[in-house]
Amino acid sequence: MSARTFIVGGRLICPATGRDEPGTLILAGPVVEAVEARTVGVPEGARVIDAAGCVVTPGFVDLHAHFCDPGEEHKEDLASGGRAAVRGGFTSVVVGAQTTPTNDTRAVTEMIVRRAASLSGCRVLPMGALTVGRGGRRLTEMFDLREAGAVCLGDGDLSVADAGLLRRALEYARAIGLPVFEHPEDRSLAGVGVMHEGVVSTRLGLNGVPAVAESAIVARDLTLCAATGARLHLGPISAAESVAAIRRAKADGLPVTCAVTAAHLHLTDEAVAAAYSPQLRSRPPFRAESDREALRQGLADGTIDAVTSGHRPQSPVEKELEFDLAEPGLAGLGSALGLTLRLVEEGGLPLMRALQALSTGPARVIGRVAAFTAGSPADVVVFDAGRRTRLSPGEALGRARNTPFLGQALPGEVRYTLVGGELRPAPAESAT
Repeated sequence: MSARTFIVGGRLICPATGRDEPGTLILAGPVVEAVEARTVGVPEGARVIDAAGCVVTPGFVDLHAHFCDPGEEHKEDLASGGRAAVRGGFTSVVVGAQTTPTNDTRAVTEMIVRRAASLSGCRVLPMGALTVGRGGRRLTEMFDLREAGAVCLGDGDLSVADAGLLRRALEYARAIGLPVFEHPEDRSLAGVGVMHEGVVSTRLGLNGVPAVAESAIVARDLTLCAATGARLHLGPISAAESVAAIRRAKADGLPVTCAVTAAHLHLTDEAVAAAYSPQLRSRPPFRAESDREALRQGLADGTIDAVTSGHRPQSPVEKELEFDLAEPGLAGLGSALGLTLRLVEEGGLPLMRALQALSTGPARVIGRVAAFTAGSPADVVVFDAGRRTRLSPGEALGRARNTPFLGQALPGEVRYTLVGGELRPAPAESAT
């Protein structure tokens, strides 16, 4: 059979080039060969994918996911996480350094890369730890991590408390050409909080996490970014103050990017009060309505570069407890596209901008290309925006079930995902 693939009949949307028109996408093995804004003849033996009625766009890139492998495979592993990713339209996933053992050595990074190549349907891109054991005291061998396959450096869901150490880390990371990912949360300010600190947490009698726990780290890190010139990525963010500070930093020309989870674009602390479900316990927490609106505005105006799944699976042992005892986290790979398209349906976000935040934007953060240009990787997702997908237990969620969106019919049905030109069909369970 020919190594060429013709994706025909679809609406081609490429945020990197601004293309939005009917056409044919031609793939040659693992790369894009050409884009034709017309019907073309298909050579005998070539593979044909009928995309009639569907959107054809570069594959999505997830900057914040946890596959729990190695160390907590009962929650998720490279195989189940990879299957969930491609069913959600994600062709590349950055997996956090918070593994057991921590991904802080060349050996661990190489193991993840090697096992992912044989087990995962998507491209698994490891985050190398910034400090040894994520302890915040001693820097890792960053060059070795990069050579082993790490695409960024960070301590996963921890920020580096020592500002002097972080400054040196930024300087070294700049020298080897990798971005530094910071989870912006001051643990001394967050304390034992389990939800957003405000009127709602007071009413519920729960310990709160103040917005300043995030915005204080954002302000500090932006100052260090300006001092070092290193590429800094902040996320996931949740607070209005963070959006405003990053917007100013970008206007000043700082090399900073940021991401928001799809769930934070919809849920607030009032949703926590209404359901009082441990499925709504999250880090960062779902904040006030004003924070959610600031996140939406930041996404619309380009301040926020990427929408991420924030995939943090938990098993029933960790999740099905009282709210304040449950582990934080949502399984987000299966709902990220639908929640982003929900904003499009509501009229708050153009489709082009939504797809940019899922593909081109996050790809640029890690120095990758997500585009329909000759020679670009043949990473493609084909989805039907006119159909809906009911989120139910199965491969779309991965091994975990910890999501407040279970049972909801979300916009969009992923029909096909191609990674390096290899077809990974992802027929979703749809709801009319």
